[in-house]
Amino acid sequence: MEGITIYSMDGCPFCIKAKSFLTEKGIEFSEIMVHPGSKEREEMKEKTGTDSLPQILIGGEPVGGYSELVNLYSTGELSEKLGLAVERPAFRLYDVIIIGGGPAGLCAALYTSRKVLKTILISKNIGGQVADTYDIDNYLGFSQIETADLINKFDEHVEKYGIEKLIGEEVTALDLTGKIKKVTASNGNTYLSQTVIVATGKRPRPLNVPGEKELIGRGVAYCSTCDAPLFAGADVAVIGGGNSALEAVIDLNKVANKIYMVSLTPLTGDQIIQDKVKSYSKVKIYTKYDTIRVIGEQTVEGIEIKSLETGEVSRLDVEGVFIEIGLLPNSDLFIDTLATNRHGEIEIDYMCRTGGGGVFACGDVTNVPFKQVIVAAGEGAKAALAAYDYLINQR
Repeated sequence: MEGITIYSMDGCPFCIKAKSFLTEKGIEFSEIMVHPGSKEREEMKEKTGTDSLPQILIGGEPVGGYSELVNLYSTGELSEKLGLAVERPAFRLYDVIIIGGGPAGLCAALYTSRKVLKTILISKNIGGQVADTYDIDNYLGFSQIETADLINKFDEHVEKYGIEKLIGEEVTALDLTGKIKKVTASNGNTYLSQTVIVATGKRPRPLNVPGEKELIGRGVAYCSTCDAPLFAGADVAVIGGGNSALEAVIDLNKVANKIYMVSLTPLTGDQIIQDKVKSYSKVKIYTKYDTIRVIGEQTVEGIEIKSLETGEVSRLDVEGVFIEIGLLPNSDLFIDTLATNRHGEIEIDYMCRTGGGGVFACGDVTNVPFKQVIVAAGEGAKAALAAYDYLINQR
């Protein structure tokens, strides 16, 4: 039977993708080059009813472009049409791929499953950034609940719907162009989907000073909830002046011997938390000081701070340094693909749309204000419903 014919044009990115895809799979094809106004282009339009490129025919029957080709391969239909043994591809086709396992990603998974969408959630952990806190106040239905318990409740709820999850892996590469999105995980496997929901959250912002990177895990820490108990009876420093830094001081006040709080600016956290921290006798606060170095060979031995007013450099002898200067969005993979603001957050509209067809984002990785667990969960639900709306309007 007649095989595959591709109408293509020089410089057409999806033509290149289609030809590379077939070459990679060892599938032979013939190519017909078209140019504006050429007889080949008119022939293509007559056979396929469109002048968009590429156009692919199998046995003389038009099947569409690059996205349709990949879809046919993923379902085994391509092999059937070519009269080949049906090959089990290295990837499946999903309705939705969710990247991230925090409150936004888990809630998105819950809602896609309720809409009976074939979903896979890919995340290095369950809980995301919120797993680094001890308890959550005023999540609807709970005046206060330990974070681990809330995350377990989220996960158990999602598990009831049998959602496929890939936990412990990270996304290393992706292609969000075209109707079929391509996501590659750190396990080397590739996953295809008609839509993608980005829910990758944020991560701690580093100081980027000498000694910090070298002493991570040896006195330098970013999570007081996780690591405060390791510094019982020790002198420690907390870098930062916002709510996260103040809350770290509160955690450490229970176990540490002395706490130095170092901030570039006057304290900026909520006044009620400031007042609580200022009432602690073991806390000394340095405002308008820059932390310029972490000192130590094998473990942290101290930090150097510089007064922004006098320029004087001082040393504080500490065994631990907790860096609490804010968060960075986990948007590195998407910077060149999706629109981001000056903070690196993915820009979305009221339906969590990113501007890329079939690509949605939710939670702390986006420009939505008020980074709260309940906000992230609600945004996850919105993203899932928006993805469903997109899918039903594509069919």
